[in-house]
Amino acid sequence: MYDVTDPSPLVVVVGAGQLASGADVRLRTRGAEVLRLREPSDRDLRTALARDPSVVLVASVDDIVALRYALLVEYVRPDVRLIVTIFDRTVAAQVQRAVRNCTVVSAADLAIPALLGPCVDETLIALGFDSGVLVGVTADGLGIEAAAVDRSKILPSRGRQAWNWLRSQLRPPDTGSKLLVGGILALVLILLVDTVLALGRGEGFVEAWYSAVKTVATVGPNHGVDEGAEDTRIIGSISILLAAVVFAAFTAGLVQRLLSPRLVGIVGRRTLPRSDHVIVVGLGHFGFRLCLALQELGLRVVAVERDETKPYVALAKRLGVPVVIGDGRDRWLHERLGLKRARSLAAVTADDLTNISVSVAAQAVRPDVRVVLRAFEGAVTEESQALFHIGVVRDVFAVASAGLAAAALGQPTYVALRNHDMYLVGGPGDVTALTDE
Repeated sequence: MYDVTDPSPLVVVVGAGQLASGADVRLRTRGAEVLRLREPSDRDLRTALARDPSVVLVASVDDIVALRYALLVEYVRPDVRLIVTIFDRTVAAQVQRAVRNCTVVSAADLAIPALLGPCVDETLIALGFDSGVLVGVTADGLGIEAAAVDRSKILPSRGRQAWNWLRSQLRPPDTGSKLLVGGILALVLILLVDTVLALGRGEGFVEAWYSAVKTVATVGPNHGVDEGAEDTRIIGSISILLAAVVFAAFTAGLVQRLLSPRLVGIVGRRTLPRSDHVIVVGLGHFGFRLCLALQELGLRVVAVERDETKPYVALAKRLGVPVVIGDGRDRWLHERLGLKRARSLAAVTADDLTNISVSVAAQAVRPDVRVVLRAFEGAVTEESQALFHIGVVRDVFAVASAGLAAAALGQPTYVALRNHDMYLVGGPGDVTALTDE
């Protein structure tokens, strides 16, 4: 491993995208000598490694591309320190195990603290873990401060969490689920009413229950109804007709529920939250990681994605994150997701203009809602923000690039962002400003 006190280490940066470009600029700003290889051939990479670099940084949003270059670097120079960006945690674990002197990081994980802080609390500009300790970064007129955060201070009380969970149960997320739940409740009601009426006619419990089940199953009433008075037969016929209609609705809802992806639960942990939750629009790399980080903190979250075929939709379902398929720019969707009682909303799609549109729709429903936006092109976002307040803007690639550059120089990778200023956070009380000299 190289000496981090070396004033001008040679860093080979491999990658063609925005992530590698940002890391290149950050490293040069901080005095490192950088050899940039955008899409190198095997020969180009061998030539660069012959210069005996201090560290090789492979930065790509494509896991397969990053993996290929990482394996080639390991084959040519197994002794060189290697940092590679891989999103998939399974692949990352295998690379970490197989490649010596390798540090595997995710661009999404590097950017999450800057997104997580304002999603959780308006006073936090970043929130992340350092050696298992939850560290929050706050900013005021006196400067920047990093301190350990008591999780109980940022979460609802246990009683309120339990109440919110109970309120979210049996909350049908779609038409099919509403038919299913409504049908079940209506069938139970008919069953109880018919049982009580039969008991009132002097029948025993077993006979009364049997009669009610026959009615619900639309088989017909018992002999007591057939031979009863006129009003008894009228009530029995109405019960059968109602049961037939309700049973048909229940069957339709059940079939639709079984054939649907079932991304939101009717009961359990994947139900739609009612309050104190965070709505995450966009279930890509960053949105998925943000949902997991919020869940790890203990906050309820619901994700919104337009394309149900996206790979992270199924993965989020397996990990207990409720996912609603819809357009985050639709204000009616925000009302259905309980935005008026939500803690915050994060617009983290891959398109700046879409994120801005999501913010506009959300503020139309609730003007005071706290919105956190993922930004790519700073100019587009800044021009929009100059016209009206669109939320807390986070350039995720700029934050991730700064984290990668810090990792290459052997420094903390937890990055906080305040306006256009960035800070490295090494733990409680350890904050270093990054300059753009």
